[in-house]
Amino acid sequence: MPRPSTRTLLAGLAGGTVHLAAVELAFRALGHAPPERWPLADPGRAIGLFAVGFLVAIATAHTRLYSPAVGLPAALAWATVRDAAGAPPEWSEVGGFLVVDRTVFLSAYAGGWTVVAGLLAVAAGAEFGLRYRYGLASDRIRNLPPAPTRLRDAALVGLAVGGVFGAAATARVAAFGVSPSTAVPVMAATTTLAAAVPVAAATARGLIGPVACFALFAPSLAWDTITGAEGGPVGLLLLGPIAVALALVALAEGAVRRRLDRIPTE
Repeated sequence: MPRPSTRTLLAGLAGGTVHLAAVELAFRALGHAPPERWPLADPGRAIGLFAVGFLVAIATAHTRLYSPAVGLPAALAWATVRDAAGAPPEWSEVGGFLVVDRTVFLSAYAGGWTVVAGLLAVAAGAEFGLRYRYGLASDRIRNLPPAPTRLRDAALVGLAVGGVFGAAATARVAAFGVSPSTAVPVMAATTTLAAAVPVAAATARGLIGPVACFALFAPSLAWDTITGAEGGPVGLLLLGPIAVALALVALAEGAVRRRLDRIPTE
């Protein structure tokens, strides 16, 4: 794959800067978190928010896949609206740590940017497959190889992309604490498989059903993971059966398509 051009790298720098600035301005405008929790006051958060904006911008400019560029602002807007719609939270100090009486979605977004990036990677993988298989401006996709024709190769692509989401979601949940700790690798496997199935199905055969089903539950699951909701670990474990269900949806759609292809046309 060709290296990004200087123009593409500049686009990435602009995207990272704009994303970091947008999050910082949202924090300041709402005032739902103390100044020490604002992105620019926390080097780790600032670097992370810049990084996800940089990656999304450079991926869009380099490959012409547009779902990350649409999804990132949508995720930030969702978090901002959720905070704006609620009453200002109450912060207090307990044992030298700041605690809050409810979820501050912007703060969760800033801390869980890796999960957002992982979900956008899955969206980009599905977009790649569907655009190639249906000819949806596929001639505009750049610097990427053609979609694999063999199911094994498509499965490897799905696992690679799904692994990004699986690692990000599992690491975020593990940061809040998981008991027993032996469940962590299981969660990583189930999350990776659930994300891999729709990407592989779209890439190999242009199947829409698994992608649509994944799109129905993945955003809410991702936000439960980001915000540290109690059901986050259980949700990731449930992705094992869901991965099987998505595979069955893919098989059913494939069977229906083959049957329809055999129907003679006049």
